[in-house]
Amino acid sequence: MMKRNIVFGICFLVFGIFTACKDYLKTESNSIFTEENSFSNVDFAEKVVNGAYDNLASVQLFGSFFLWYNADSDLEFVVAANNGGTFNIAHYDANPGIANMSTWWNLLYSSIERANICIDNLPKSPIWEGEHAAQARRIYGEAVTLRALCYFELIKIFGDVPFKVTSTQAEDDYYLPKTDRDEIYEFLIQDLKDAENYLPWMRETGTAERVNRGFLKGLRARMALAYAGYSLRNKTLETRRGRHWEDYYQIANLECKELIDSYEHNLNPSFENVFRTLHAYSQDVANKEVMFEIAFGRLISGRIGYDIGMLFGFTVPSAKYGRGVGTIRTSPYYYYSFDREDTRRDVSVELYTYGLSGFADVQRLISGGGTEFRPTKWRKSWISPAMGGENQTAQYTGVNWPIMRYADILLMYAETENEINEGPTPEAKAALSKVRERAFESDLWPTKVTAYIESVSGSKEDFFEAIVDERAWEFGGEMLRKTDLVRWNLLGPKIREMKEESHKIINDDPKYVDLVPNYIFWQTGSDGETIDILNPDYRLPGTAVPGYTRANWLPLMSASAKTAFTNSMNNVAHGYDETKNNHLHPINVNIITASNGVLENDQIP
Repeated sequence: MMKRNIVFGICFLVFGIFTACKDYLKTESNSIFTEENSFSNVDFAEKVVNGAYDNLASVQLFGSFFLWYNADSDLEFVVAANNGGTFNIAHYDANPGIANMSTWWNLLYSSIERANICIDNLPKSPIWEGEHAAQARRIYGEAVTLRALCYFELIKIFGDVPFKVTSTQAEDDYYLPKTDRDEIYEFLIQDLKDAENYLPWMRETGTAERVNRGFLKGLRARMALAYAGYSLRNKTLETRRGRHWEDYYQIANLECKELIDSYEHNLNPSFENVFRTLHAYSQDVANKEVMFEIAFGRLISGRIGYDIGMLFGFTVPSAKYGRGVGTIRTSPYYYYSFDREDTRRDVSVELYTYGLSGFADVQRLISGGGTEFRPTKWRKSWISPAMGGENQTAQYTGVNWPIMRYADILLMYAETENEINEGPTPEAKAALSKVRERAFESDLWPTKVTAYIESVSGSKEDFFEAIVDERAWEFGGEMLRKTDLVRWNLLGPKIREMKEESHKIINDDPKYVDLVPNYIFWQTGSDGETIDILNPDYRLPGTAVPGYTRANWLPLMSASAKTAFTNSMNNVAHGYDETKNNHLHPINVNIITASNGVLENDQIP
């Protein structure tokens, strides 16, 4: 076999970066390191797989731009109009000329190529046996897992894609056609199973910034559920499940059960502390709830808390905390869907903001105009050390992004138990109970956990609806919702429900009279910086409360504000057609051109 050179620290040139006739799957390098001598050394092998991690941490992927292809859902969306680029993508209104489509394609396939190089070469390398065997197998397991994750992202964006599981050789055919996603899922889900024992548990690695056995198993479950669920199909443009979907519910169920029985991961006792820990550039080594997170560097990479999260200093940067624009929004309906005793609500959606004109470092009530609700698991005020002073305009926070949490394992297990057994089993109810127990104070468990779960366990359909709701309350702002809604075939109905119920709220529908105040009374706290909101979710009989400022709330929105709100809601999922379920995005025109006629956008209705 012809030897190829490998680049360390330079992006591989993959899939249409050039326009020459054979650039479609081309990988080149000017490095002096060949595969043979690279994989005779653990450090060099590590560098190759690190390149796959590096691509994922790019601002064009999980550093920020993944937000746009995971919007618009009923929980996370963009209210601004199309901007010719990322907002079009969010609104299901992208065209093949948008450059982000090419960037995502190239970065993900570059990571796949690096993973393939490891997978091809490690088993035949000198380090596969002997003193370095455990390290070599770990790198191999990481490569298998990262390759599966990258293909999963590609399928979510584009549907069927070219599928290559060997590293690119000079004699290869660079013009690969698309492979049906069922075939891709089936291969990768088995591949993950085969590599499971090569990866250590997180307690052995001591970090969530590298993939581990628990994440591999969780990813396998998540991909199995995506396969078992619905998606828009290339060419036929039908929406259907994977061809052996029943079997893949069983796979997901078994993986989740094994993870639960392993006791390798647990819930952090405090929902809020899951996210505060991330903002402190730390990891929950005791509970290991976050099973894998994308690693960023402060002031270097990752705009978490800037592009998504609480608004900070939009007009004037906060001197203490800096700026966060919070482009991703959520709805009044999401806030008021929570039980008022659910401790997750005021972590996930706050009613205050920072940085209003004249109050740069003070918490102030958000606007009652309805479009200022944001996912607030991400907020600059939690970053430690704070990003004020000379860093107040910095966009790169370095806050890691959690790809998977143990709560997801529990809820996937509850879902699959319900599906497989045609109704909730005791195990399904126990898994759901564990998630809800953290959400409520223990004295409320008899009503908010035990009685609630019994009330939703009368049928398979009722329990499924409870899982749909619970995943919203647990994961809002973590950009999982669109994938969930697609696989449940609920994307259109849930977006429509969010819009309809939000309009009922602002129009003072009787359904919300006991929940949504007409006036909110608030005051600045004794420290001069925090806010005390007296009645976020109930109405007071009077129109004045001594010591508190009164603000008109959603039902008393002005006519012009209602018009603005309606226009903003119309922007959400602007290009989505429920009859077509057009949740997939177009491949960039440059990639199509470079494919020499092999690829087309046959996934676009």
